[in-house]
Amino acid sequence: MFTVGAILCLSLFWFLRRKAHWLISGFFAVFGGALFAFSFLGGWATDLITWTLGFVLSLFPEPIPAASVLAAIAVFFLVMVGIDVWRDKKLDEYGQWAAICLPVVILAAGGDVGQVGGTAITSLADAGTSMFGPLLGW
Repeated sequence: MFTVGAILCLSLFWFLRRKAHWLISGFFAVFGGALFAFSFLGGWATDLITWTLGFVLSLFPEPIPAASVLAAIAVFFLVMVGIDVWRDKKLDEYGQWAAICLPVVILAAGGDVGQVGGTAITSLADAGTSMFGPLLGW
């Protein structure tokens, strides 16, 4: 169910990103990212990000928790989206992709950031399935 919703929202985002107002394409980017984060592909992406980052961080002599680095990346994505919108009052390409990837990074972070962010992403994914579910017969 999450996979079909993610495909629907992200395809609408891809189609509308240059043709419609940035709020409409940004809406589909955020909901598509949240639905993607809860799909099985998002689970694989979360596992891949966590494993790759854990491997890279294990090469350093000082232990660095992967959750802290992922939380910093999530904050970077959030600030990048905010600055992108504040600068020219629209969500450009880099901000759109950061909005799509942000839910996956937040869920991969785990810990306190993952709990609070996971609750917000769960709410977004539930809202997305509530909106698009009746259209698709769920």
